[in-house]
Amino acid sequence: MTKRYHPLTVGEHQVKLRLTMAGQRRLKQQWGEDILPFLLEAAVDTEKLCSLLSQCLDWPDSGNAVTDGEGLYDLLVDFGWQGQGRFAALVFDIAQVSGLLTADQADKLNQAVCAGFAAAFEGLA
Repeated sequence: MTKRYHPLTVGEHQVKLRLTMAGQRRLKQQWGEDILPFLLEAAVDTEKLCSLLSQCLDWPDSGNAVTDGEGLYDLLVDFGWQGQGRFAALVFDIAQVSGLLTADQADKLNQAVCAGFAAAFEGLA
């Protein structure tokens, strides 16, 4: 059986991101939230994003050399990731590959987050 995951290459590092049921339980215990509201917040909150990434790096047979969400976040920034929209898209890609969202739902959520950020910066000169 092939396990589904979101492949991500960052420099010479290749990671496989997957949010397992065990990871979902750990996030619920840590944050006291159901997984879908948590994901929406993780799309715009870097502390929750790093917790999510930590869980997504830690699953059986992942083979990930990078195992810490904060370390992966820093690596992404070091390799040029900018803008909350890019990180939000990663959250929704992970949710989609982990069976929590359809591809269409993930795309619509990402568009909504990006539109919200665009509107926030629109009025700034």
